[in-house]
Amino acid sequence: RAGLIRRQPGVARSIEVLVAPEGLPLLRHPQLVKSSGPRI
Repeated sequence: RAGLIRRQPGVARSIEVLVAPEGLPLLRHPQLVKSSGPRI
């Protein structure tokens, strides 16, 4: 919608983030990204 992600319908795990690394905030300490979604 906003052009920030791309996915291919019908293809598992096909979501791709289209944000340049320079556009992301720096983490103060290395942090793990936790997902609360179910694992299939």
